[in-house]
Amino acid sequence: MAIEDWMPTLASLLAETPGLVQVHTYEDLPATLSVFPCLVILPERGTQMFGGPNIARHEVRAVLYVAGQLLPEAYATAVPFIRLFRNKLAGRIQLGLTNIEHAIPAPGNWYEGPGAIKYGDKELTGIIFRIEIKETETFSVSA
Repeated sequence: MAIEDWMPTLASLLAETPGLVQVHTYEDLPATLSVFPCLVILPERGTQMFGGPNIARHEVRAVLYVAGQLLPEAYATAVPFIRLFRNKLAGRIQLGLTNIEHAIPAPGNWYEGPGAIKYGDKELTGIIFRIEIKETETFSVSA
């Protein structure tokens, strides 16, 4: 598996969250965001181990945008998503995929915000979530 194999599944899972209107990944990023609340999921960093099991750990940045500008009243819309997203991940920790060991809140600070977050040249209201995906991959390593 690779990012392009499990990212659609992660996006579909989080798209089931009540109140969320749209989900975008690296494959369909809009130039501007116009529908809220929406989620933008992008790979942020990762590690790869070869030999024995080929294990990859990915940190995904999922940014929830709840308003098209910085609005203090939008914080009340954003905060419940912390619990909702946690529950979605806990309910399907392997995303229903055999090669995924887990999709969990990333160690450390799993969310930041709510607050001001940029998308393009605009400042919007949102929360940054970090999700760790651990997978065992099947591929050949040769010299």
